[in-house]
Amino acid sequence: MAEPKAAAAEEPEDRDLVVLSKRGDRAAFATLVQRYQRRVFALGLRYFRNDADADDLVQETFLRAWRALDRFEEDRPLAPWLFRIAANWALTQIEGRKRRPSEELTDEHHWQGPSPEEHTDASRLRREVNRALSELPEDQRVVLHLRAAEGLSYREIADTLDVPIGTVMSRLGRARETMRRKVKR
Repeated sequence: MAEPKAAAAEEPEDRDLVVLSKRGDRAAFATLVQRYQRRVFALGLRYFRNDADADDLVQETFLRAWRALDRFEEDRPLAPWLFRIAANWALTQIEGRKRRPSEELTDEHHWQGPSPEEHTDASRLRREVNRALSELPEDQRVVLHLRAAEGLSYREIADTLDVPIGTVMSRLGRARETMRRKVKR
């Protein structure tokens, strides 16, 4: 009988929180939001390159997830499903912006000058990697993020982005090769 006490002290599994959320438990869904919002935000930064749009992506993703929760199979992993919602919304926004003539998109991550930490090798490397990442085409940048930062499998990335697994592999290969060439280390 000691096992239930140990389980109660652990974090609840995503599956259990999804089941509770489907029953209308907003606190359970809030726990899921807290668990995944940083990861969705990081994905948003890869798409939009600014905090405001990444914040919008987080809000839209979880709003859409809440509305579609009844269609989610709780035995499947939650992260790829959330990333798919986020990716679909991000791509819709990006396409809409491309159609708007002469609307200037701003990048809120402009470098503002040297700081003391920029004199270290590690900070120079970090800047170089971030610069190289920002120069990657969007499709390569997102695949690289989902693989390297989120740890998704090729299959999960393919499902998330709704592309063939071969496309994931080629985009990831091109992204890695470009990063190797651009990062001078």
